[in-house]
Amino acid sequence: MSRARKRGRVGSGLVPTLALATATAALAQVPARLPSPDGQPGDSSLPVQVYVLAGQSNMVGMGDLAGAQNRYAGAFLSPDPAVPAGRLGIHRVGDYRFGALGVFQSAEPEAEPGAVALLGSEDSGLERVALPQYGWATTQLPESGGRRLRVRGFLEVPISGLYSVHPGFGSSTANVARVGDTLVHQRGVEGRAATQDVRLEAGQRTPFEVEYAAGGSMALWLQQEDLAGNGDLEAVVRRDGRFPWLLDASGAWSVRQDVRYQEARLAEGGTGSMLSATSNGKSIGPELGFGHVMGEFHEAPVLLIKTAQGNRSLGFDFRPPSSGRTDPDSEWESAEYALMLKGVRETLARLDELVPGYQGQGYELAGFAWWQGHKDGGSPEAVAAYEQHLVHLIQDVRRDLEAPDLPVVVATVGFGGDAMSEAHLGILDAQLAVGDPERHPEFAGTVATIDTRPFWRSVDESPRDQGHHYHRNAETYMLTGDALGRAMVALKGGTAEPLPEPPRSGLAVAPAAPGAHEQPAAQAALRPMLLDGIASEYARDRRYGEALRREARHEEAARPTQFLRDAMFGLANVHRAAGETAYDWRPFGPDLREREWHFQSFDPPEALPPEKGPRFRSITWPSGMEGWREPGFDAKAAGWGTGLPPFGQLDGELVPLSSSCGADFCGCSVAPRTLWEHEVLMLRGTFEFPPLRPDRRYRLVVGGSAHVAAGEGFTLAVNGKVAFESRDGVGRRQGGQPRGARITQELREEFARGPVTLSIHSFLRTNTPRGPIPPRGHLSVWVEEAGIPPLPQAEDE
Repeated sequence: MSRARKRGRVGSGLVPTLALATATAALAQVPARLPSPDGQPGDSSLPVQVYVLAGQSNMVGMGDLAGAQNRYAGAFLSPDPAVPAGRLGIHRVGDYRFGALGVFQSAEPEAEPGAVALLGSEDSGLERVALPQYGWATTQLPESGGRRLRVRGFLEVPISGLYSVHPGFGSSTANVARVGDTLVHQRGVEGRAATQDVRLEAGQRTPFEVEYAAGGSMALWLQQEDLAGNGDLEAVVRRDGRFPWLLDASGAWSVRQDVRYQEARLAEGGTGSMLSATSNGKSIGPELGFGHVMGEFHEAPVLLIKTAQGNRSLGFDFRPPSSGRTDPDSEWESAEYALMLKGVRETLARLDELVPGYQGQGYELAGFAWWQGHKDGGSPEAVAAYEQHLVHLIQDVRRDLEAPDLPVVVATVGFGGDAMSEAHLGILDAQLAVGDPERHPEFAGTVATIDTRPFWRSVDESPRDQGHHYHRNAETYMLTGDALGRAMVALKGGTAEPLPEPPRSGLAVAPAAPGAHEQPAAQAALRPMLLDGIASEYARDRRYGEALRREARHEEAARPTQFLRDAMFGLANVHRAAGETAYDWRPFGPDLREREWHFQSFDPPEALPPEKGPRFRSITWPSGMEGWREPGFDAKAAGWGTGLPPFGQLDGELVPLSSSCGADFCGCSVAPRTLWEHEVLMLRGTFEFPPLRPDRRYRLVVGGSAHVAAGEGFTLAVNGKVAFESRDGVGRRQGGQPRGARITQELREEFARGPVTLSIHSFLRTNTPRGPIPPRGHLSVWVEEAGIPPLPQAEDE
């Protein structure tokens, strides 16, 4: 394909330039769909066309090249209107997406929802019964009176993909189901189901038939099985077919031999290459889309100089000289502006090294692109001043680069798209203003602004949950760069067809209303997907399956820990989402937080400076107390005191450690009732407990220190046998979960013998990673029980 491009006028430049007279060619037209690069360098008889790209981290480039993973552990569809469409997060299990499944009585556009039941046989005659609520978990199949029951209808999914099909819930899962010509589900009254996934196309109605061996729920749900990562460049280009010019004939990333990309801010001496998807490393910025447009527009070689740095504001770091100084003594104010100019000048001095085939033909400063604004949205003052600063930036760049008519394109902030926050709307308005000839007539024809809000992609369509970096969505960065390039073409007198927006994927999921998943009707509708889908997958997952079985058998964990949120915790959370609370932890036996305990507090001879930690260490017990954990130890005779929990102090006072803790497994917001006077606290008590049931789990909870740096290690014993010893407190990223010990089979035998003696010792905390603190401690112990959720049969059983 021939490349008719506009030839640029030679400017004065910043280095000695051999200005060549250039004839004006016909104005170039950039097509909507760019052609693939032809592999040819730019015309070395023409001056190099230089574009400066500046801004903060999004101009640096945060669009992921590869490695995107789907944010959802599973995606489900149901025709039941009680299912809240949107995201449901299940703690320690995963995030799940729920959406609507179309089920219709026929393939006609005006078909009624639901399906049709066929009762009887071809020989005896078929009775057709409309089932408008087919697929709803809480409705029942019609009574068949012993006759054969078949249900027929049509499925319509909102997103193309590979799906598993799940007809029935409970007894009604005994059925044989086909979708189109595929046998998708087969299960008798006994045994496990055999399944086969089927590919379904969005918007197409596909026939299905289910033949039931037993009655029950009309539930029908689908799970998408081919969830893939979204929004990185690999997915956007190779899978979704966007921007085909980024690939060459062999399927590798194409390289523009007529466009050089040079990063001139972050790396010493700068780094760069001929423009390709990998020029910016493992991520892309707008330079990729911009460079492809400008390479198509110009016949001359093109040089892109990027001078961008993350977390930089226009009002301070990039503050242009014409805006004056707020802190003349600061070495950082306006530093980024100066570094931008430095990077441009140093790069231009190396044209012979950077531009292939450079013959001393000089260069033209052809344009300036700006994408920034996040940092300034943090204060009303910065928002209010942004427009004036941006005007000064444009004027000062033109002056300092000696290019008075330099074309300038500005990309707005686009965070949140149409749901942008108020603070960034102020930045957006300022950026739109400089490109509006009515608001800034001095920039008419030389400055243009592109609105990036249409390029915002939801986190569901993106590689990561990182809104300030546009969720690292490569399509957003490509569209921004492409739009900046096409706006630049228009400023330079060319024409550029707009890049058409393809239909969106339908992946974006609006969150369900707060609490919607907790409504009884929603929980009932979700139950088949939660219990037959998520719970079964979780229990069969190799990461959890063996741990779940060990916990159900009351065995010690493979890797014992002081923290009590085990594999069963996740499974119980799935059941809780389905409205089942039988597997939640509840207090068991006597309320030990209202019973008196014997206690002793002392300072051990093995002294440790207060600033040192952790405090837990081997110590010498006071004389006569070596066997204090044993059931026969006489605490009263040994001079121990008695008191009600919690035991504790904060700098010597009986005050709570926290005013905001609401965790029922901690309780540090409750004022201690008995003073923990010295460094070491020893507690013991003997209590009667009801028999432990084999279908329940039990645990000992150590309260008062579930937060980071809130408490020290402890030793917890049952009848003198150590249940658990922790030599550490709660470290970073470990807070917010209960501490204590599981009551394993060995300890269950101790409970079966009669009264149980519980004992624990711990240390006052006197330091944090940030330094010494006043002494503090908070300690109590109690017993809890929980039901054991049903576990599906293991794959090898």
